[in-house]
Amino acid sequence: MLRHFAFIAALAVAGGVPLTGGVSVAAQESTACASAFWLEPLATAAEDADASAASEGTEAVPAWMTSDLTDACTGETFALADFAGKTLFIESMATWCTNCHAQLTRVKEAVAQVPEDQRDDIVFVALSSEVDLPREALAEYAASNDFPFIFAVIPADMLRTMAEDLGQEVAVPPATPHLIVAPDGTIGEMRTGSSSPEDLLALFAEARESAAS
Repeated sequence: MLRHFAFIAALAVAGGVPLTGGVSVAAQESTACASAFWLEPLATAAEDADASAASEGTEAVPAWMTSDLTDACTGETFALADFAGKTLFIESMATWCTNCHAQLTRVKEAVAQVPEDQRDDIVFVALSSEVDLPREALAEYAASNDFPFIFAVIPADMLRTMAEDLGQEVAVPPATPHLIVAPDGTIGEMRTGSSSPEDLLALFAEARESAAS
């Protein structure tokens, strides 16, 4: 089922920080983190932007969209709702999960095929359901696999609300649960199982076209 809501967040204007990876956590600086591609311009835009009021006739933002997350690489705090106006790809995963690794590898292949002029409009977030995992361990996982996404550990309360809203599959990493939030705030269907790079690119295009219509 598709639902619409208005984000209570500033629209992030993407910057030109390159996607990088493969750096050990001990040597990582904020600008070396792949997540900085989206988080640095987000922080810059937030300094001058005022939060906009929700539009009439829309649902309230789900609690899991506004929950605080900590970027595994930079330690910066953000919320999924901060990426209003962008296509947001969310993958629930775990570092021990081989299915997750395979799926994230396919997502990485899809990222490489996104045209350069569209790359800053699609935000990739991998959320670990290992609620007690230190962020440094998750950052090491991302770096050692050269995954160019935002990584964060899902807080227990957020995981609970996601499961209530989206279904219990979100808490089952081997099912490779993933979904897309379109630029207009439409939350897509929770998908499970493997998605090829071509399937993912088609989903991104669909979200982009819905925003343009």
